[in-house]
Amino acid sequence: MTLIILGAVFVGLMVIGMPISFAVGIASVVATFLLPGVDNATIVQRMLTALNTFPLLAVIFFVLAGTLMARGGVATRLVRMAEVLVGWLPGSLAQIVVVASMFFGGVTGSAVAEVSSIGSMMIPAMEKDGYSRRFATAIVLTAATMGPIIPPSIGMIVFAHVAGSVSIAALFVAGIIPGVLIAISLMAASLVHGRLYHRKVLPSLPVREKIWRVLDGLAGVFTMVIILGGIISGVFTATEAGACACVYALFLTIVVYKEIKVRDLPQIMWECCITNAVVMMLIATCSVFSWILTYENLPRMLADNFFNLIQEKWAFLLILNIFLLIVGMFIDMTPALIMLVPMLLPLAQKFGLDLVQLGLIMVINLSYGLTTPPVGTALFVAVKVGNISMEKLIAPLLPLLACMLAVLLVVTYVPELYWWLPKSFGLVR
Repeated sequence: MTLIILGAVFVGLMVIGMPISFAVGIASVVATFLLPGVDNATIVQRMLTALNTFPLLAVIFFVLAGTLMARGGVATRLVRMAEVLVGWLPGSLAQIVVVASMFFGGVTGSAVAEVSSIGSMMIPAMEKDGYSRRFATAIVLTAATMGPIIPPSIGMIVFAHVAGSVSIAALFVAGIIPGVLIAISLMAASLVHGRLYHRKVLPSLPVREKIWRVLDGLAGVFTMVIILGGIISGVFTATEAGACACVYALFLTIVVYKEIKVRDLPQIMWECCITNAVVMMLIATCSVFSWILTYENLPRMLADNFFNLIQEKWAFLLILNIFLLIVGMFIDMTPALIMLVPMLLPLAQKFGLDLVQLGLIMVINLSYGLTTPPVGTALFVAVKVGNISMEKLIAPLLPLLACMLAVLLVVTYVPELYWWLPKSFGLVR
């Protein structure tokens, strides 16, 4: 009965448009009235306990580093570098979007930041070069899904925080190859689109200009080297890596690129405070929500009853992907991870699924959800940046999503394709 009321209040509040953190919090408070021995003090204690963990500082640092990079001209330089690397391919501007988004994902870790930064530059440029605004917006949107997958990934930090016994470093390294595979699949789609509709390629640049653009762009990509290199080598933790990334981002954008002035920092810090406040509120309220689900023994009931009907691991993985894709259409990544990870951990253990693979599957599925209606955050930003209606975007979006779903199936059923990378660094067995 408690679970029914919890779900009904949550869904009802979401339907009337209440922010998800408040919807989750109010539903949790209502549900606790029916739990014996649980009062409001317990809720507050659970919220504070969820936030009082050292690894969550990494989220705050990575948000700041990503904001500095997004505001500091890094996207422009990555686009110029991508032009050198893939500007000679058919569908050149679409190829540039994909490659620049892949690199930018390793800098910001945010799909929304990618759509906003790269889309504002490339959608008008692609339309001027003869691409339809519909396709230009679709390729920018789908390429942005690499942001939460390629490290640094806030979603992976949240998963590791909730799961409790999984290495952030292993998740980060495991996410590299799936991110690259998504880039390859979208580049293949762009190549086909280019051969069918847009054969023109960009004019060749002088050798000196090419070298300068690559070096200028690599300065931004070096952020990911600092993060991964430091974590893998054991020099610092994920939280300390986030702090180092902030220091490097400040130096790069203020001293080297000179795109940010010191007087701009208070406004940037305020924007980061607002973003982090939203994230922390989500983590606090959703932790109470997931605790109630665990308190009512829902994960074990699912494992012992519903999933007893499934005997094969491949069938469980298929249902898991379908379930997560549907959830991603309605709930953003952070709250979905906090609410679902405690439910899925017993099931993953039952079918012998490694936690790193589970985290990767969840993050990829929920990243795709950012691009789908009705509540895809990146989708809304893309519609606004591209100045296009959602209905016009669906048709060119579907084949690109199909390419990404193919990558998801490969990641799900052929883990050996990416497993060797964290294994070679001794991060997994």
